[in-house]
Amino acid sequence: MWDTLRKDFPVFKEITYINTASIGLTPIQAIKIVEKWIEEKKYGNLYWRKWYSETREAARLAAKLINANERNIAIIENTSIGINLIANSINWKKGENIVTNNLEFPTNIFPWQVQAKRHGLELRVAQAKNGRIDIKEYEKLVDDKTKVIAVSWVEFSNGFRHDLMALCELAKKHDAYLIVDGIQGIGALKLDIKKTPVDAVVTGAQKWLLGFPGAGFMYISDKLLDEMSISFGGWLADKDPFNFEFREFTPDNSARRFELDTPAFISCIVLKTTLKYILKIGIDKIQERDLELARYLIEKAYKITKILSPTEDGKPMSPIISVKVRNPQEVYEKLKAEKIIVASRRGGLRISPHFYNNEEDIDLLLQKMREHIV
Repeated sequence: MWDTLRKDFPVFKEITYINTASIGLTPIQAIKIVEKWIEEKKYGNLYWRKWYSETREAARLAAKLINANERNIAIIENTSIGINLIANSINWKKGENIVTNNLEFPTNIFPWQVQAKRHGLELRVAQAKNGRIDIKEYEKLVDDKTKVIAVSWVEFSNGFRHDLMALCELAKKHDAYLIVDGIQGIGALKLDIKKTPVDAVVTGAQKWLLGFPGAGFMYISDKLLDEMSISFGGWLADKDPFNFEFREFTPDNSARRFELDTPAFISCIVLKTTLKYILKIGIDKIQERDLELARYLIEKAYKITKILSPTEDGKPMSPIISVKVRNPQEVYEKLKAEKIIVASRRGGLRISPHFYNNEEDIDLLLQKMREHIV
C-alpha cells in the first residue's frame, strides 16, 4: 500500500525528502487539479461559482477529518491569520491572563503578545523541561483569571505532543478557552473534536495536509462562536454574500463569518483534493504509519546520536524527531548537498517523515549523518 502511494510523489526519484514539518509534498492528483484550474482561469470569472463551491467542499471535508460540524469550520489563508482572527474577536477584560509555553512557534506567541499589550493582560509562560511540558506546569499558571490557554498540539521543534484532553479539563475548570495551533498534527495524527472538545484549532494546509500555502482551516466551538465579538467585516462573511446592495452587514452565524473575502481558490481547491486523498487512505492508517516510521528512526538513530525529542516508553509522541548533532545547520547543509532534505531547528536536526517516506529513506539519512557527525 505505502509503496503504491509513494508513486504519487515522483520527487523521490530526485531527492530524499524527510521534512514534512516544514512543507509537505503534494500528490500528483492535486498537481493535475492545479493544471486544470489554470486552464479555467483563462476564462476570467466564468468558473467563479464552481471554485467557490469547491472551497465549501474543502470545509465539509475538513469537518469530516476532525469529526466536527461543518458550521464550525472556516476556510482561512494560514495559521497566523486564523489565530489572529480568534485573538482579536475574544472579549478581553483588563487583568485577565493568557497561558502559553516556551516551545511555541512565533505564530502562536506574537498574536497573544499583541493582545496582552493592547488589553492589559498578563502573559504566563510554562517552561519546558527535557523537551516536554507537564500538565502540572500549566496547573501552576492557570487560574480563574485565565481567558486563554494557547498551545500547539504538536510542538514544531521537537515533536512534543500535548495531552489535549487534560488541557480541555483544565480550561473547563477555570472557564478558559483552549486555543490550539494544529498545523504540526492535523493530517498526521487523529483528532476527534467530539472526544477532545477544544474551543478552537487552527491549521494551514502546507505541511501534513499536503496542500499549498494560502489555504487552511479552523474549527471554532459553538460556545466560543457565541461569545466572540464581531471584529471583522467582509462581503463573503455576510449571511447573504451575493447581495451586493448598499446595506447593513449581517455576519453569518457560523464560522463562515471569518471567511471575509475572495479566497485563494487555487490553494483551496488543492486543499479539497488533498483532504479527499487523506480521507481515502484513512487518518488512522496514516497515524499508524507515521509513528511507525518515527519509531524506526529513533531505534536506528539512537545508535549514533542522542534523541532530543521526548518519548513515551521509548515510543515517539509524533512524527517529528529531533536528534543531537554538533552543528545542526552545518550538517543540514551537507545533507542538502547530497539531496537529503531535513531541517535545523532549535539546536537539533529535525527529521519529520510522513507516510510517503519509507525505511530506506531513513537508512540513507542515517548513513550520511554518520559520515558527517562522527
